[in-house]
Amino acid sequence: MSTEGSEKLRFANFLSEFLDFAKRDESGNIVFPGSVTDAAAALDVEELALFSVIDLIASAGSLCEWRTYQNDKRTRGEDWYSWNISPNQNQNAVEFRRLLLARLLRFNEALVFSRNGEYFLADSFCRETYAFRPNVYSGITCGNLTLSYTLMEPDVFYFRLANQHAAALLGNLRRLYSRAMEEAWNKYQNSGGRSGILKISAQASGRKSFETDLEKLMNQRFKTFFEKKNAVLPLLDGYDYIPQNGPSVQKSTSEVSDMESLIRQAQDRACNAYHVPPSILRGDVSSLEDAVNSMLSFGVKPTLSIIQTEVNRKSYGKAVLDGWYLRIDTTHIKTVDVFAVAEKVDKLIQDSVYNPNDIREKLDDEVIPEKWANEYVRTKNVESALTGQKGE
Repeated sequence: MSTEGSEKLRFANFLSEFLDFAKRDESGNIVFPGSVTDAAAALDVEELALFSVIDLIASAGSLCEWRTYQNDKRTRGEDWYSWNISPNQNQNAVEFRRLLLARLLRFNEALVFSRNGEYFLADSFCRETYAFRPNVYSGITCGNLTLSYTLMEPDVFYFRLANQHAAALLGNLRRLYSRAMEEAWNKYQNSGGRSGILKISAQASGRKSFETDLEKLMNQRFKTFFEKKNAVLPLLDGYDYIPQNGPSVQKSTSEVSDMESLIRQAQDRACNAYHVPPSILRGDVSSLEDAVNSMLSFGVKPTLSIIQTEVNRKSYGKAVLDGWYLRIDTTHIKTVDVFAVAEKVDKLIQDSVYNPNDIREKLDDEVIPEKWANEYVRTKNVESALTGQKGE
């Protein structure tokens, strides 16, 4: 669904399929809407892969600090508090940012509006677009509340990916994977089953109670016999059951491999759509650093850049030319081993790239409340930026 025109979408419908309040069957399996059978519903691999990739990107992006600047100097004012601590009275900043990213990635668009100095993420809305006047937003819902008034383009933060609805494109493959998974599941259930031949004598088939005896045997006794691991099958006179054993009724690894292959393919398609290396989703630790760098460069940062640009143009406008802006710092996403980067840190400080407190922040450590910790130092073999001479 799209929010353009008169259509609405609710992100809660997406989350409810994966959270504890999702509809479940008697076995506790999550029931996915629109599936062909209950077994296929519990094995909706495409939706699960999509959710896993989106949650991975959203979780990584929510760890960033949204830094605010005034006259090109970092400040911590009302804007910083709203984006990093508490956007509204019911949500903390990490939860808010995670939902924002997830909704943007899942539905290709998201809307944030302000009310009484607080920021709220819309669950659904209608957007009317115009060429030469501000767009209009109506029917905005947030939780159980629907705004009774409309908002104009300058009054909201509207985020939209670059006209690529990845989730919708992947949705076209959903029916294909559902059918394939259903076939694999049926094949798995049928393989390794217990089968046999029931011989009935002419004398037994000629009894008046034959139909009743046969129905009871087939629907009750055989059912109990096949369901139990250890069981005894009582037979009437004239009935002979011969079990069939052989390769055709033995389980093999091919059925499980078929399902694993479908899951892997669905994961790969979702990862490719959102520019995430599949090895990260599968937990492959080989070349993990390169994979993480690729995900941050092509999967996380472009989405954050869209959010950052929209916030700057709506909150600061042309004041960004005077050094008033917001910048989303992505350096806190990766966990850094302080001992592994000790030599590199020393070089960064010597070359005046960072001061000690800058380094401590990037290492996720407390800053030092001392003046010298915020000063930049320079070794004597580094050319002075002011005089153009060495040895200063």
